[in-house]
Amino acid sequence: MADYEKAEKLLKALADKSRLQILECIQAGTSNPGETARKLNRHRSTIEKHLRVLLAANIVEKVPSLTKSGQLSVRYEVRANARDLLAKILEVCQDF
Repeated sequence: MADYEKAEKLLKALADKSRLQILECIQAGTSNPGETARKLNRHRSTIEKHLRVLLAANIVEKVPSLTKSGQLSVRYEVRANARDLLAKILEVCQDF
């Protein structure tokens, strides 16, 4: 039964256009919530809310990094298995 709950959480996280756009931004190299917000013309708090959902579903992970000025920051990366799943979903959706 736990597998169904995990699948439901994953599918609910992916069933939102904004979260799919955020994932696209992350895969394209925009991995900072502020940059993503500017690129998608949304509020940073909205992006962070969606990122929390994606984190809870284990679709993305936080990666500590340093800015050019040497300050600690957090980037987001799409997990490898989620990247494969997204590619397969987009491929299958083209057939519908």
